[in-house]
Amino acid sequence: MTGTLSPAGRWRSMRGRGAVAVATVVLAGIVPGADVALGDQQVSTELTYSCAFPGGARPVKVGVGARFPDRAAAGAAIKPAAVSTSVTLPDAAVAELTKLHAARTGATTRLTTEVAQNGATAQALWQGAAPSVPLAATGGTTLKATGEVPAITANSPGDLTMTAAALTLDFSPVTAEGAATDPATLSVTCTLAPGESALLAKVPVNAASSSPTPTPSTSATDPATGGPRQPSPSAPKVVPPKTQGAPPATAPACRGDTTNPLALAAYTTGYSNVTKLGEASLIPVFCAKVVQGPSQLRRIEVRPGVFELHLLQTSVGRLDHQGRAQTPPGPATLLTFGFMPTTATMTLEETGPVIIDSDLNNTAGHGETYIRIPLTLRISDVKVNGTPLDVGPNCRTTGSLYSDDPDPAKNTKDHVVLLGRLKKGTDTVWRGYSLSRGGPLDGSVTIPPFTGCGVGEDLSPLFTASVSGPANTVKQNQGAPCASGIPDDPAKLCTPDKQPTNVPLPLR
Repeated sequence: MTGTLSPAGRWRSMRGRGAVAVATVVLAGIVPGADVALGDQQVSTELTYSCAFPGGARPVKVGVGARFPDRAAAGAAIKPAAVSTSVTLPDAAVAELTKLHAARTGATTRLTTEVAQNGATAQALWQGAAPSVPLAATGGTTLKATGEVPAITANSPGDLTMTAAALTLDFSPVTAEGAATDPATLSVTCTLAPGESALLAKVPVNAASSSPTPTPSTSATDPATGGPRQPSPSAPKVVPPKTQGAPPATAPACRGDTTNPLALAAYTTGYSNVTKLGEASLIPVFCAKVVQGPSQLRRIEVRPGVFELHLLQTSVGRLDHQGRAQTPPGPATLLTFGFMPTTATMTLEETGPVIIDSDLNNTAGHGETYIRIPLTLRISDVKVNGTPLDVGPNCRTTGSLYSDDPDPAKNTKDHVVLLGRLKKGTDTVWRGYSLSRGGPLDGSVTIPPFTGCGVGEDLSPLFTASVSGPANTVKQNQGAPCASGIPDDPAKLCTPDKQPTNVPLPLR
């Protein structure tokens, strides 16, 4: 029989969602772009919104901050910089999340801004991602989101204004154990409270030395559909920071297979602790794809006359970054020998298929998912104390990172092992990791020695001494996957072009 068993023990169709997560052992950070010159106009305003939570409308305080140029020329791009959105949830709104057994939540914010000049208007969507924070029992909870926003080009001279309008909040709540809640996301729409003055900024636009004749712009984006909208004549031109249909902010492209009904795609992130560095390192968001295998329902006799019902499933997956089986290259910082700052670009390259073995013991109320994947670690673009160090094109580990496999027959020390656990509580609620909902995965990884590092001089021992070794712990958080091979998407876990909408936040 093909399908998956839901955490509550009910059979689901092949629409069950799953995904794979893998380990990385490097420090990587996402650095905001700095390609826009900052002006001297600082914006900081607080607005009151009414947000439609399932239990009713709740007042929410929203702070918006940004920097704009003090003036611009017609035809020149205006891009707000240092954009941030803080959302303060009152106790009643926090209670809406704790009803889902959530202990923490992150969020994606989508603020529609109205752009106007000389009577012509357009809309620009400001998206941001807020990291997970604990939910306070009283006193409210504040989430702070940042992200890239569209650039705006005025077609003619005259004051250009930006005004806050509709707001959507997409929450990603998790339980105290780090598992996704059910549902895994909560989306609420918000409208400005009556009487709110929502003007964000006014930028005077001067005539360019050779200003073009104003023409209607057709590149503004309709936030309701994500597609192009027909603006007013001479409307300011709005250029989104990402192509239409892209996944939420902070995530790379991850379009799933639409031809296989068992195909899935998911985002994963988390932290790893490199023992020799003595600190946790951020794992950047990456894309993984998987095809679920057939499920087997097996009645196992654990002792004479006592049987348990197990659901067993083996699936196969791979990493995907721009068509390659690897993670996105990420900037990393090491403290070589405890005192010498070293920066590098690190990439995990998959050398074989990802194998996912799931065993759900429905009788005993617990389950385990083992994820096995062979990965080599490649290093490039190295600088020591700011000075470039040429390590050549082939600086990498001698073999795969590896874990001690609990299965003696598979303990070949040539692959990483991550474990996700699922358990049913006394309240009958299942918590932890499952393929269909995501959640936390843990593992311990040994990093092999390095080879091929250096040009004319063997630098491999340097990286072996500072990075290689055992007991490097990994904790990852997999988001709810997109079932890309299924046409309908009632849970709204896929974008229109079948990429995951759930971008998880790292959990320590």
